[in-house]
Amino acid sequence: MFACLQVWAAVFNCASVICNRQCPLHRDPSSTPEGFDIMASVGHYCNRIMILSNLGIRLRYNSGAMVSCSGHNVRHGVTYTGDRIVWAWFICNSLQNFVGTPQSSYATFIHVD
Repeated sequence: MFACLQVWAAVFNCASVICNRQCPLHRDPSSTPEGFDIMASVGHYCNRIMILSNLGIRLRYNSGAMVSCSGHNVRHGVTYTGDRIVWAWFICNSLQNFVGTPQSSYATFIHVD
């Protein structure tokens, strides 16, 4: 496994493909709390709204849109009508622990003039 990780080209160690599924509000407890997940949606659908409920944000989630947030910390969900496919990339904490890769740290903000 260590040899494969030396040439792994992505920071994410897991991916999920979701087809034509309503996604109620939820958190992703298996992803790292320090990391950001990326979700990309494509298809022919309408009434697409992504909700980040504990942030009080509602987004238009049109085909081709990508959204990034901490799926572990932010309750998120999607409503829509039609056909869609979502690719979600994330870092799985248990897989990182299993292979012994270092844990990431939380993002920080530095003010630049």
